[in-house]
Amino acid sequence: MTLASNIVKYRKKNQLSQEQLAEALNISRQSISKWETGENLPSIDNLISLSGLLDISLDELITGEPYLHFPYNYGKPRNRWPVFFLVLITLIAAMIFSGFHNFYAPLFGALAGYTMVVLLLPFDFKRYYTYWTLKKMGIVYVVNNKDVYNSLEELTIPIKTLFHARKTAFVPYQQIKKITVKLDLFATNPNSVNAPRGGYAPGRAQYMHEGFHLIITTKQDQEIYLDLRQYYWPRSSERQMLSTILMFLQRKNIEFVDEQNISELVKDRSISLTRTLYELRDNQGVAGSKI
Repeated sequence: MTLASNIVKYRKKNQLSQEQLAEALNISRQSISKWETGENLPSIDNLISLSGLLDISLDELITGEPYLHFPYNYGKPRNRWPVFFLVLITLIAAMIFSGFHNFYAPLFGALAGYTMVVLLLPFDFKRYYTYWTLKKMGIVYVVNNKDVYNSLEELTIPIKTLFHARKTAFVPYQQIKKITVKLDLFATNPNSVNAPRGGYAPGRAQYMHEGFHLIITTKQDQEIYLDLRQYYWPRSSERQMLSTILMFLQRKNIEFVDEQNISELVKDRSISLTRTLYELRDNQGVAGSKI
């Protein structure tokens, strides 16, 4: 019924009546009515005409998902102002400390300003380095990517980005054995009344988010972690496109592991994915304790 409901949805969005749409397609109003109730399906020619009249792609018309443009950079920031801010604060801190009559003072000031911005600003500078790119024939990822990065890596990765030291590799879909989508829930549900308040990492202002990854296992048994956490931001492109990306990968005749049913849950962009998964986990735990 997705196609039928989409015809209704986008016809109304374009402020067209059934009669007006039928006239534009040179068919009867009854044909439009049967499409919208699911009784009949449009021909391929009519689908192409519909996508043009309703100003949407065929993919979006048929599946209800946004069109996936290639290449698609997942997690890459849309602008570079945080980098400019980082450089500015580093330079200001160096200038302030240059007032001390010590050769190492400006260097210490620059390091202090840089560390403060990277670790305390609620922006993940690693995104300029760790983002990955979905292409028609495969995936481009940063080499030596990890599930978790330590504090030293948090500090050095932005420097690599500033000096264009980002090294990438390409894995074609034919070389992928398995794709796993997984969200790592915390041991304690942060939404429960017994959870500790806060949600910030010790000594840091970057908000703690549950790990969320696509894990690519190649035919050589190499594991590649692709960060999905940009999905958490409600207005991000990644939140809008993740369902489409997962659907695209599922069609690749590759083993797809989704034990948490994430690919279905992310179709509803209005829900909180983490909250829903915590509730499902806690309800299963309660049910199991009663057996």
